Amino acid sequence: MTAFGIQSVVNLKPSEFLLDLITRHIEGQYDLNKVKLSINDHYHRLRKEGDEHGHHFFEADKVSSRIVELFLSSKFDLSLEGFKETHHHLFHGIYSHSGELRKHPASKKEWVLANASVLYPKADEIERHMEYLFETERHFDYSQLSTSHRLRHFCDFISKLFIYNTFQYANSRVAFVYAMQYMLSKGYEFDNDTFYREAWYFRNAIIRASYTNMHQGIYPTTEYMEMFLENLFFGSDNELRNHRMVIKGE
Repeated sequence: MTAFGIQSVVNLKPSEFLLDLITRHIEGQYDLNKVKLSINDHYHRLRKEGDEHGHHFFEADKVSSRIVELFLSSKFDLSLEGFKETHHHLFHGIYSHSGELRKHPASKKEWVLANASVLYPKADEIERHMEYLFETERHFDYSQLSTSHRLRHFCDFISKLFIYNTFQYANSRVAFVYAMQYMLSKGYEFDNDTFYREAWYFRNAIIRASYTNMHQGIYPTTEYMEMFLENLFFGSDNELRNHRMVIKGE
């Protein structure tokens, strides 16, 4: 369910074929490897038959299965190379530039910012920014922090994964997956339904944590991210409303 929620932020929905495979997996008929092989065989057949409608679900189904695979893996590499490998793992065979750093300027109108864009760094600055981010995080000491302060720091780290817009495509999804892998590696467990229902809210919350407009008195805030993660990891019941994050355009 978490994988489907993550995919929904770019309006990708799983096919009925994948939903059937998931049911078989839950019932113990198929292991994850059998699910992946079945997806590969299914889309290979559709490609041979020239079925473009069925192929519409190709990315959603492929990437969803790969997200689950990463969440079940005990391997995690807190480094730029690890982040790049996560992108490559999710999107190889789908995008030719999987795992490669962005080479072009980035800008995207955001609904939650009244069609303004987060200010992303130049392409030639990405590697330096990201290396510093991971080096700092590897040496960060969580031991003296309260639970709420740990959560706030996680939010700050996740928002930076997003704001550097490291890749040419699919930055939101890889940031979500990598951040969740990181927290799983720290011993956290999360509620699938929260991500399934509120992935769009989480993306908007990350954008608000990454945006500054001093003229309008708008500064980065992690409060909305914190509310989401409290629900996700601690079973809190914060009311998550997208409209509360929307800024007013001039």
